Amino acid sequence: MYTGLLITGIVVGIYIFVYNAFIKRRRCKSSAKLHGKTAIITGANTGIGKATALDLARRGARVILACRNQQRAEAAVSDIKRESGNDEVVYMQLNLASLQSVRSFTETFLKTRTKTGPAHQQCR
Repeated sequence: MYTGLLITGIVVGIYIFVYNAFIKRRRCKSSAKLHGKTAIITGANTGIGKATALDLARRGARVILACRNQQRAEAAVSDIKRESGNDEVVYMQLNLASLQSVRSFTETFLKTRTKTGPAHQQCR
């Protein structure tokens, strides 16, 4: 009887440890304001990239969605603008599989940027 309880306790303890260490989502809990900062997010039209872009836009950053597909990116831009209330969300064409696309993106970004400074803020 006590052996069964001991084994159950060990299994539950291992499950809790594994869940907290590997499965549980870790979130950035920073609420730092990012006004005056620019963030370039690749693949920001869906998934984690879109969620990251939305969070940064809510905190006031100028967000550039660097995506391949113009239609999906423009839809994401309007979603993020609507949900965040930040109008400084834009789309720029970028295909990371093409070196020419990367060079073109870089040239366009450097010509159009309005403020210099670090483009990222680390979570702590």
